[in-house]
Amino acid sequence: MKRDIRILMHTHWDREWYFTKDETKVLLRNHMQDVMSYLEDNPETIYILDGQSVMIDDYLELEPEAEPRLKKLIQSGNIRVGPWYTQTDLLLVHGESIFRNLYYGIKRAREFGEPMLVGYAPDTFGHASQMPQIYQHFGIDSTIFWRGFSELKATKSDFLWEGVDGTQIIGVNLATGYQGAKYLETEPVLLKNRMDKLMTVLDHYSASNSRLIMNGHDQMPLQRDIKIVIAEMKKLYPEDDIQLTDFESYLSTLNRDALEIVRGELTDSKHARIHRTIGSTRMDIKLLNQEIETNLYHTLEPLAVIGERAGIPYPHQVIERVAKLLFGAHAHDSIGGCNSDAVNQDIKQRLINAKEMVDTQIELHLRLLTMANKASDQTIVVVNPLPERRDNQMVELEMITETKQFKLFDETGEELHYVVKSQQKEDAGLIDRQVAARLKDIKVYRTQVLVKVDTMLGLSTRYFTYEEVEAPEEVKVIESHIIENDFGQLFIKNHQIHYRHFETGHTYTNLLTIENSGDAGDSYDYSPPIEDWVITSADVAEISYKTCKDEHAQALQLTLTFDVPKNEQERTDKVASTSVTFTGELRLFKDDPKVYVTFNHKNVTADSRYRLVFNTGIKTEIVKVDGYLSDQVKPVYLKEPLAIWESDHWVEKPVSIETMQSYLSLKDDKQFNLYTNGLKEYEVIDGKAYVTLFRTFSHLGRRNLVNRPGRPSGIEIPTPDNQLQDVSLTFNCAFDFEDSVTQNKQAKNYLTPLVGYQRKAFNRFNLNPRKEVEKATGDVTLELGNLVVSAVKLTENNCLFIRLYNPMDTIQHLSLPKDTYLANAMEERQSKLDEITVKSQEIIQLIIK
Repeated sequence: MKRDIRILMHTHWDREWYFTKDETKVLLRNHMQDVMSYLEDNPETIYILDGQSVMIDDYLELEPEAEPRLKKLIQSGNIRVGPWYTQTDLLLVHGESIFRNLYYGIKRAREFGEPMLVGYAPDTFGHASQMPQIYQHFGIDSTIFWRGFSELKATKSDFLWEGVDGTQIIGVNLATGYQGAKYLETEPVLLKNRMDKLMTVLDHYSASNSRLIMNGHDQMPLQRDIKIVIAEMKKLYPEDDIQLTDFESYLSTLNRDALEIVRGELTDSKHARIHRTIGSTRMDIKLLNQEIETNLYHTLEPLAVIGERAGIPYPHQVIERVAKLLFGAHAHDSIGGCNSDAVNQDIKQRLINAKEMVDTQIELHLRLLTMANKASDQTIVVVNPLPERRDNQMVELEMITETKQFKLFDETGEELHYVVKSQQKEDAGLIDRQVAARLKDIKVYRTQVLVKVDTMLGLSTRYFTYEEVEAPEEVKVIESHIIENDFGQLFIKNHQIHYRHFETGHTYTNLLTIENSGDAGDSYDYSPPIEDWVITSADVAEISYKTCKDEHAQALQLTLTFDVPKNEQERTDKVASTSVTFTGELRLFKDDPKVYVTFNHKNVTADSRYRLVFNTGIKTEIVKVDGYLSDQVKPVYLKEPLAIWESDHWVEKPVSIETMQSYLSLKDDKQFNLYTNGLKEYEVIDGKAYVTLFRTFSHLGRRNLVNRPGRPSGIEIPTPDNQLQDVSLTFNCAFDFEDSVTQNKQAKNYLTPLVGYQRKAFNRFNLNPRKEVEKATGDVTLELGNLVVSAVKLTENNCLFIRLYNPMDTIQHLSLPKDTYLANAMEERQSKLDEITVKSQEIIQLIIK
């Protein structure tokens, strides 16, 4: 058979890893000068810039005068850019981050020429099952990747990949890797030996007579003698056609109708490592990233939509700047945490910068909205960031007052009940420097309160007021080991946490514990020590607590303390010399079935893994979780891969530790639903759900781990920062035992609470009132049913853009306001709609004029 051998020239450009992004920027300048010079001299050559448009920005940052030259080469098709902005992880980050990464990547590429509309993700640690549909919303009908494939998926490496909703795109697994043909030899014997090995693999896996040869590697310079190599290859394979190519040309040779169908996630680790436990590496960075993503997508963007209605200009450039800072931290190595200490420090600082921008923009919007109420300085604004009505929701407010107690009132003057979460006394001069500058001594109370709001229309505001009053009433601390509401009873007995579910009458004994075990792994993978010693808080911990009860809310504020090994050596010696403490709160609300959990912890141990353990007693072979804008059902145990991985010589054990986005649900005759905020790594074993809090370890890479034989991933350099010594972490989740199928919607509501803000007398920065800012009137209230909101924002021309999805098994119908248009993921109008039917797991985009 005559083979069609296609050689693709590229570089894989990790912006950071065990080197920093600033080092690679300098290197990229030299690289691009070399590439452009070669392409100008050899205009028949095609070169791929790793599928990420950020390389344009990084290069032009240091050589802006080269923009016309670069643009000419992109417009001519010699250099191919996009569709990504950065080569993102495809399991760990927020689903909206995936959409925005492609949006900004394609947008930037369009400014220089035609983007490469191929889902190129060469080195990502696995691929989510919703990616086919996400790609297709951008006009991308293929993906080309390396990690995640095995013969359990298909016999050939060219296939049709069917996503969770049924969308099919062409998938091409790089059977010899993106680096398989790096630095090809020109010496005939060496080249023959090299090519024969490559062709043997490609002849076995390719589904057509085409063979894709990837000539590139990490930061690899363009191979200037490629023409000599091709001339020698033509001598080796005189019957074959050999040419330089691009991805689109290779894809055009495949017969779509003849390809096998592959379904679900691409996370098998036969040919390339997936690093299934990277979801708990550097949890300080991951939790910070989650906080920024949540505040950006769930709060700032919809708040800014409301703000535009009030006369506050939409902060397009702030949002883009924050998004690109996020994308810079979302590359598989970056968000994975598998970097040198210097790089992780840089990533964390960039995320801190992004957080400061998001938080400040949110506060600025809220502050301006309160100033729009010119009738009273004692103003509180409450915002619903979802485009649907919400009833009986709790809003958390931070109040700064000169009196310990205060009253809250709604628009009609009716007094509102609130629950005090915490309160401390402060010097007002530390908040507002003008107080200190005027030598005033003013003490204020900073109080966190929870207020129940009876109803809110979609994307609307309500204005409350407050009054400072004397004669403070102390929060009652009740000596009790029980809190309860209409749904259940939470209690502590024998230093263990138990829950009684009223509807079923079932008591979940020792429901919630913390597990400490050893970690002999590295930044890529948790690895159990050869001799582990697992310690469970239920067996050894002491729990001290106090109970705060109110007619609307009850809380157990607790401290959980137990002794564990300080490091790997102590664990081997079975010595537990170090006391660890988790403080936190378990809270119940009157009309809410969820138990809200917060734990705070400052780490003082090394070489350890900590997990929350929920002893549900539910025996099941499947777990329901959310992926990107979807629901999916996963096995709790990877039976087939685990049965063959050693005999089939997989490069890494396919451990049954998986990734969720924000919830998991277990069901037999009972049901358990867990909602998390940033905790994404889970395992289900024998009726227990384990959720990793964090892990600590000593090196970027290690060789011969228990579950990962052979070479180290990355390089073997010490990374002492990964021990997270004296790092403070906060973990939040909620759970219930309700019989429900709407967990995805519940998770969205959990992560998108009402937002409230008090107009304060003391501020770090002064603002002038803006006469053009008025109270935001009106609302956008859609009858969404079980449809879930992913995004609410304005397009670049200030039209309302909403992204929705249907996580249910059944079709959902949606009636739409006047002047609503179906849109694509590039936020461009398509057809006009009055109503729409949304299929199971389908994503839709709407523009509402």
